[in-house]
Amino acid sequence: KKAGWITEGWWHIEGSTCKTLIEGPLSSRFYYLYAEDAERGGRWDGPINMCVAEKEFKIAGVNDCVARGFQRAGFQEYDTGEQASWMVQLTDEPA
Repeated sequence: KKAGWITEGWWHIEGSTCKTLIEGPLSSRFYYLYAEDAERGGRWDGPINMCVAEKEFKIAGVNDCVARGFQRAGFQEYDTGEQASWMVQLTDEPA
């Protein structure tokens, strides 16, 4: 389960702006997001644990994050249905 998964980050997005993270039409139904407000603190997260790193990363697999030298973060799942594009709005109130 979750064998072919890849986590990738980070992207810096200025407040009150938009940024395209996935170019072209979506190729999967489900996408997962974890975000942090680097300036004010707080984060947007969820119950799906995956691997992240402090610097730019592209990590294959979601198991044994700490043992492999990564950190674990909880991602939020987004069901995009059959949509070709999807937008997530990060509000001013991170958790």
